[in-house]
Amino acid sequence: MNKRFFGLIISSVSIIIGLIIYIFNIQIIAMSNVFFILGLLLVVIGAVMIIAKGHLFTGWRIFHRKGDNERFENEKIPAKEIGSKKNESIVINDFAKLFLTVGIIWILIAILITL
Repeated sequence: MNKRFFGLIISSVSIIIGLIIYIFNIQIIAMSNVFFILGLLLVVIGAVMIIAKGHLFTGWRIFHRKGDNERFENEKIPAKEIGSKKNESIVINDFAKLFLTVGIIWILIAILITL
């Protein structure tokens, strides 16, 4: 099954759940806030997945030996190894696309509910 189609199914189910919640007289603003917060959470998770898969976290923390709390001035950082990993192309996997798609749709639903 196509991931975009799966994202649209999830969004459609969330709209149906929102309508069912509306029938039970729960406040519209509270429902909109829930959709907005969940949408933001999914967008952030998708962005972190893209950054992690693109090796953009590489080299920001160099691990030291146990008990070695200070960074030495003469310490060699493998710049070529870190640079070659960072220069690789950024890969956006299917789950990141799914999280971004569903998150953006939920944010748009939340905005449309409050209008």
